[in-house]
Amino acid sequence: MAVINDPNTAANIAKVDANGNVYFVDGYEEHPAAGGMYSVAGGTTAVIAVSLAADTSLMAMRFASGSTRRAYITKFRLLGVVHTAGAAGGIGTILRLQRFTTATPTGGTARTPNELHEAEGTATDMTDVRDNNAALTMTSVVFGTAVAVSHMPNSSTNVAPVEWIVEPRYPIVLAPGDGLCLRTLNAGPGTATWGFSYNFWWTEKAIIT
Repeated sequence: MAVINDPNTAANIAKVDANGNVYFVDGYEEHPAAGGMYSVAGGTTAVIAVSLAADTSLMAMRFASGSTRRAYITKFRLLGVVHTAGAAGGIGTILRLQRFTTATPTGGTARTPNELHEAEGTATDMTDVRDNNAALTMTSVVFGTAVAVSHMPNSSTNVAPVEWIVEPRYPIVLAPGDGLCLRTLNAGPGTATWGFSYNFWWTEKAIIT
């Protein structure tokens, strides 16, 4: 095993075996001084009714407009459950994870983010996370592009849960004031009812100019 030294400090920076393979050990990203690693969880505690209108916002999270950081969303997971099966051949609800900005949604149940390492970092600037089985109030919200889309099944015979995971190669970046919401793309089926739970994971780091 050969050792490679930093020419400026003489410190060991890498080890290489006889075949030229670099030896390394998996580790975790260091906590930033301002920011950290976070998660949040939530979900519907009541049934989502039949015939839910298109463009209904069921969940939203917004990064504080006054933050000096950016949020890097690394993973989103949703578990959808059919409570009442729909008619055979019916079209299920299409859900989109969509950007928004300008205003903070209201209504529903507020959720409290979790700091993954409570002894490190600082409190999150993801200061508003909420969900509702009927609809959040999105007054003055400006919607952006859809980041991801998935289908909530509507079946007369199969009511198995559906798992939707968004784990992009590059994080979804939220600047101060930006948010993500879970929003319907189409009108819901006339007979099916359903519900969902969700989790987000993200990192917050100071903006470097």
